[in-house]
Amino acid sequence: MNCFMCKGDLIDKKVNYMVDLENTIIIIKNVPAKVCKQCGEQYFDNDTTEKLDKMVNKLKKLALEVTIVNYDEKVA
Repeated sequence: MNCFMCKGDLIDKKVNYMVDLENTIIIIKNVPAKVCKQCGEQYFDNDTTEKLDKMVNKLKKLALEVTIVNYDEKVA
């Protein structure tokens, strides 16, 4: 699989995923992704995307200014 943006090679890597909502910022650490070695573009598979969506929906209800969680601990 190659990068959609620059056609570079993708590697498996753990990344930080950040969502900036109006009143809160959510950071999810150690998310599995494919990352382009050339431009750094990140790609998530369907399963990971679903889990991220569920996590963000739960976490935004906490109403904290900044929330940081570890993907591996929340998914397990």
